[in-house]
Amino acid sequence: MKIPSPDSPFRGRRFATGFTLIELLVVIAIIAILAAMLLPALTKAKQRAQSIACMNDTKQIMIAWNLYASDNNDFLPPNDYPYLTAYFGAGANQAKMKNWVVGTMAQPADAGDLGTKTGKGSELLDPNSLLSPYLRSIKVYHCPADNYVDTYAGNQVHVRSYSMNSAVGTVWSTYYSSGSPAIGSAVQGGWLPGSSYNGGQTAWMTYGKQGSFTRPGPANTWVIMDENPITINDGSFAVSAMADAGKTYLIDYPTGNHGGAGALSFADGHAIVHKWQDPRTYNPPVSLHGNGGSGNTRQSPDNQDCMFLAPLTSALR
Repeated sequence: MKIPSPDSPFRGRRFATGFTLIELLVVIAIIAILAAMLLPALTKAKQRAQSIACMNDTKQIMIAWNLYASDNNDFLPPNDYPYLTAYFGAGANQAKMKNWVVGTMAQPADAGDLGTKTGKGSELLDPNSLLSPYLRSIKVYHCPADNYVDTYAGNQVHVRSYSMNSAVGTVWSTYYSSGSPAIGSAVQGGWLPGSSYNGGQTAWMTYGKQGSFTRPGPANTWVIMDENPITINDGSFAVSAMADAGKTYLIDYPTGNHGGAGALSFADGHAIVHKWQDPRTYNPPVSLHGNGGSGNTRQSPDNQDCMFLAPLTSALR
């Protein structure tokens, strides 16, 4: 190695080893461009993973649903819970309440699963949640993409994201509705005709036993759906089965948390993630908080998603 002479212009000079400001800015700009290119892909990957997890949740609920029927002479669990009545602390009649899952997300006590905070135990695992012996994980009831903070229900994220087709299930009590069918009968399906609630409707099929899914058939009748956090209340999800102009409309709303898609599971046990075609389907007005629509307001009438859901909800007798 040649040592520079004392007179050499290079002797004693320190060479710069770091980035110049311009070079640093160029590197930062390149990283920002790469991040911008990768972010959409990462977002889609996350949505895909959450949608698969959500679909699996609905399938697990269906496994519990099937096990319940197997243990109860083919009868399905109740699905007519009163939509605004909190499960805990609402009076003596609470002891009589039974449903596939108790609790209404329209009430802070239920939305936050008050029982876990008061020592009474989780409502989702309560004996009156009749699927609880078959489904012991609270997380299964909550969609991983459901991060909606409900200011109407105590500024909480709902403990439950899923609801059951209002044409499916049995009656648990006649207390809240005069003229209700006998306990254990199939639910009435009062929203099916495509008009204001009709508790005595008989035109459309309802399903109180597994063997009753004759039309449109088990593979074509949805049972569990990922409900929109704005309209979710009790465990029942109301949809009009009338696929005619002026009759089909949204009552309760699906969620669009999976990139404009939502999960549904069917009576034969299979599940799908369905992409909704009309943004109105998963964007209900905030005024419907905890209530859903009605036959008089005709929310989002006749959009193509209503036409998709109607024939999968029930069939004419």
